[in-house]
Amino acid sequence: MSTKSFSKGLVEIIGSSENSERVESEILQVFNAIADHKEALDVFRNFGVPAEKKIEAMSNLLGKRVDSLTLDLISLTISQGYGDNLLEISSFVSEYFAENRGASLAKVVSAIELDDKTQNSIKRVLKKKFGRKVELQVEVDESVIGGLSVSVGERTFDGLVSSRLQEVKSVLEGR
Repeated sequence: MSTKSFSKGLVEIIGSSENSERVESEILQVFNAIADHKEALDVFRNFGVPAEKKIEAMSNLLGKRVDSLTLDLISLTISQGYGDNLLEISSFVSEYFAENRGASLAKVVSAIELDDKTQNSIKRVLKKKFGRKVELQVEVDESVIGGLSVSVGERTFDGLVSSRLQEVKSVLEGR
């Protein structure tokens, strides 16, 4: 089964739950936290560590802190061998949930946290551009120095300072 199909299955299961908003939030937080933590991600990708040990570790770590369905779906993800696809799964799950709510998902990269006013302004501009509601998935990456990158579907609007500096570097190296 493809990662995309697996992700769609997760969304269908979560969507049928009484606590769907909570489980959606929790599973995305857990997947993103693991994917952002190199050592944890390495453990999930390591086929030498049995799935049962990974599931046990997640159960001990999360225990009663998350909904039981969240823990079950994390266990399912691990047992089905998708532990090395957490970022991709998280991305697909976010897109499917936004789609189910009649919205597009915009992935925004910024060097700093964006306040609510700025996020709402971005949503308004994107809604005007695409003609539908937009949900933001914001990533803070200090290495981009400044500016924003906004991706909606296959379209990317790149206004990052790091991208402009890379362009200048390429021009200077070409001479």
